[in-house]
Amino acid sequence: MSGMMQVFALYLGFSLVLLLGAAELERRAIVARRLGPNGRAMLIALVVSAVSSLFVVVAAGVSGGWIFMLHVLGGAILYHALMGIFLVHGLQEVSARVAGHGMS
Repeated sequence: MSGMMQVFALYLGFSLVLLLGAAELERRAIVARRLGPNGRAMLIALVVSAVSSLFVVVAAGVSGGWIFMLHVLGGAILYHALMGIFLVHGLQEVSARVAGHGMS
């Protein structure tokens, strides 16, 4: 089980770097008023992270059985849903702030 915790830690580190990096790219694009990205980096980062989590779920199933695998799958779904909501909400606030400064 200790090896599985190392896999979780590596995956979560990878995922956080990927998602927070994509959020920063999006934030910079919004502040610079570039129209090209339009959330593409965030969407790609969420998809890559979610697909990568499936490998962690399979590893959990192999090492801990079906019940453990289902717990990890539920956690991965919840993690990605919350990260998507919080990061997109933060980007919407940045966008509203930038749009508000453009009007005054």
